[in-house]
Amino acid sequence: MFRLRIIPLFLCIVITIAAQTGFPVFAEQSPTVNECLQHPDLCEQQTDSHKKVTSTQKEQGSPLSVWDVIKLIGATVFVLLLIYGLLKFLHHRGQLFTGKKGVIEHLGGTSVGTNRSVQLIKVGNRILVIGVGESIQLLREIDDEKEIEEILALHHERLQQMLEPSKWGARLRDYLTEKRKQTSDRHDSFSDMQELSVKRKELLKQVKRKGTTSDE
Repeated sequence: MFRLRIIPLFLCIVITIAAQTGFPVFAEQSPTVNECLQHPDLCEQQTDSHKKVTSTQKEQGSPLSVWDVIKLIGATVFVLLLIYGLLKFLHHRGQLFTGKKGVIEHLGGTSVGTNRSVQLIKVGNRILVIGVGESIQLLREIDDEKEIEEILALHHERLQQMLEPSKWGARLRDYLTEKRKQTSDRHDSFSDMQELSVKRKELLKQVKRKGTTSDE
């Protein structure tokens, strides 16, 4: 159904563009030299017609007239209206199943054939089972409270599984932050050890100097 409605749209666009650009016109073939020698009148007629065409082209003036501008604006408006109608059709077709959490919420569905599926939606506090094909039909309304709780629990569990990659990203970010912190702590510890080593060497030098002075 969707493809059958799209084809006339593109046909209308192609016809509109063709009407604006026009179709090629083939000029009349000029007589040959032999024909001119045998029938001089033909060449004279060809020359006169060529002069008439040239004068007509000069009289036309600018190639873009006010009527051409009006046709161009009309074609543009027509194409925009077609695009607007297509967008409205797509919105009307998918508005039942693309709603956010709130009054209408899509809980899941499965395909049962070509362009046919069974969908589960939550409308307020009610859960409906609908069939989608050439038309939308209500197949069943779930009234059992226990069954409703199980369906909602499964739906929430599936949403949590979909959010798992973000949790993995958060865990990876925390791990990298911890590794940077450990690396920074190791660098600080190494700097402290170097500082202690320098101080130790200075103390040893001072002790040696004192020993040399006492011997003298």
